[in-house]
Amino acid sequence: MAVKIVTNLFIGSIGLCLVACSFKEAGQLEPNIQFAAPVHVIENLPSAFPDLTSEELQEDWAKELLIANKFARENDLYRAITSYKRALILIPSSQLYRKQQIEYDIILSYYLGEKYQEAVEAFEASSLTNISAQFLAFENLLQILHDAYSRAGQPAKAEKVFALLEKVRPKVAENLQHAEDVLYANFSALHSPCLGSNENLSYFLTTYNQHAKSVRHAKTLNALLPGAGYYYLGQKNTAITAFLVNSLFIATAYYFFDHGNWAAGAITTSLEMGWYIGGINGAGLGAKEFNEHLYKTLAKDYMIKNHLFPVLTFQTSF
Repeated sequence: MAVKIVTNLFIGSIGLCLVACSFKEAGQLEPNIQFAAPVHVIENLPSAFPDLTSEELQEDWAKELLIANKFARENDLYRAITSYKRALILIPSSQLYRKQQIEYDIILSYYLGEKYQEAVEAFEASSLTNISAQFLAFENLLQILHDAYSRAGQPAKAEKVFALLEKVRPKVAENLQHAEDVLYANFSALHSPCLGSNENLSYFLTTYNQHAKSVRHAKTLNALLPGAGYYYLGQKNTAITAFLVNSLFIATAYYFFDHGNWAAGAITTSLEMGWYIGGINGAGLGAKEFNEHLYKTLAKDYMIKNHLFPVLTFQTSF
């Protein structure tokens, strides 16, 4: 009798979980790819702006600007921003050209420091909102704003910047769109024939497809045999633990039912069901995390090789 009860409960739970596992695979990956520009990239780039004149160098704001540039090129961005802000306070309003240079340097510093919200806030509080394509760092600024708005969770503003880029720098906009497709794992766009022949992209996608784990497969295996889904993911210790714990719950439930302790048997069975279903979901989550880590590693390497991170396309810096 006890065997029949436990068996029926277990088979029923397997049936329910297999139905759940038969639905569509878990949705879009969320790889969260980050990239910090190497110091030498910034150090070796010239400034977009003319050198300070001998007259300007006599001014306090110019001295602060020189100090800030030195900090920035050494990747000491916090101290650089502090000095840039001091220069911004000291510079007279009549020096609009240099003021906009300093404002741009502040935005660039925040961006390189991955402070995306601060970067867009600095832009919106600056006089750079009214610049034209004649601004010497115009292309860099638009790329910074597009990326910063996207990463700061302001897609509408990012789209406006992108629309402007399409008009004034269509090739740059095309590369940014491709970079965004990689960043957000937009597989339909990455497999588009419109991209043409791209050996690096083919290698990236093929390698990912060869090594990625199926979320559905992991969940189904764990439904059929607790721990099997984790074993499929290479998590052998977790697989053994899951199998032993589920076996212990089942054996305990059987013992209680066999000795007529129905209340304890029901409680143990409910605990087993929670652990069992949690194990299935955990295996699915483990597969998703495995895929995200794999994708992030491959995608970052691809983006570096193809200069898809905006900072790698910059021709100028501080």
